[in-house]
Amino acid sequence: MTETDGRSTVQPTEWSALTERTLAEVKTCAPIYRPTNFWDFGLDKILRDMDTLGLARFKSWPTSMEWFYPRYGDGFHNASIGLAWEAAVQANPKARKNWFVSALNGAFEARRDFDVAALAWNRDRWPTSIDDFGESSIGTPPQAYGLSQTPGVKFGRPYLNYLIVMAALSNHVDSPPKSFLEIGGGFGVLGEIVLARDPEARYVDVDIPPLVTVSSYYLSELFGRDRFQVYDDSIAETGPIELKQSAVIPSWRLEDVEAEFDVFVNSFSFQEMEPEVVDNYIDKVCAMGVTYAVSLNSKLGTDRAAKAGEWGSLEPVTSAHIIDAFEKNGYSLVGQYGAPLVHGGRQLNVLKRN
Repeated sequence: MTETDGRSTVQPTEWSALTERTLAEVKTCAPIYRPTNFWDFGLDKILRDMDTLGLARFKSWPTSMEWFYPRYGDGFHNASIGLAWEAAVQANPKARKNWFVSALNGAFEARRDFDVAALAWNRDRWPTSIDDFGESSIGTPPQAYGLSQTPGVKFGRPYLNYLIVMAALSNHVDSPPKSFLEIGGGFGVLGEIVLARDPEARYVDVDIPPLVTVSSYYLSELFGRDRFQVYDDSIAETGPIELKQSAVIPSWRLEDVEAEFDVFVNSFSFQEMEPEVVDNYIDKVCAMGVTYAVSLNSKLGTDRAAKAGEWGSLEPVTSAHIIDAFEKNGYSLVGQYGAPLVHGGRQLNVLKRN
């Protein structure tokens, strides 16, 4: 139990054990699978939020916005929006409050991304509903926008980011994919998107601690143990891992996974790694024979760190580097997207196995 600001949180034994196990194993695994300079900068802060605030609020942790739960808008909260509105209505008495609030709280950006995903999704190749599925309230999301025509269905920025990724992919598949492998899946929102829409789909996320715990908590809460396997004592520390269910496993166990996948996805995490780490992951993923590979990362790479231990990557990885690594493994670029699908220097690439 941890006391903080008069509150106390108790981490369930299962999730505490998972965190302790993965933190212990990462110290002895091959260095190529350990957190790189970019992520090493924030791990202690994330662990502190997990300890003091608890998993039930993980989407609203102070660290979540920076590390795995991006938000819309420019940091305006209800109080500051109220103050800004008082000034705005003095300058323009005809201003409409709903419009003004939506401009500041990120609703316009969210609507843009929802509409882009809905327009870009190829329902002939991959039939699905955009309106009927949204992001769960598990984890206490700080933002939840009602954008669809289905009452009660809401969306946050991570969900819409991945919905756009899958919309791009939908234009290149011959039929709906059934199995997905991801590296660096954050809190597992891609798993939420594909598993909610297809009871036969399978999703495996490969990540570092403590996000192994965060995403395992989220997906097991959403789908239960009939569909989700936790990295617990039933999985030995060494040897093959046969995954018939969806799962989240630590990065250093990727080589042990015995399963086939239709789609590999990386969204915003290759750009945070060093080139040799990215190349190793891509080599391992391609050896597994995935049909499609999807990358949404910075076109130019993240900021370069001034020195080890400071913010940024030691050697930024560009989208061109990622494409080249897949092409060396027998994949061809079949789709490349910038605006209006993605913005801010990002590039969405879809590759297919030759």
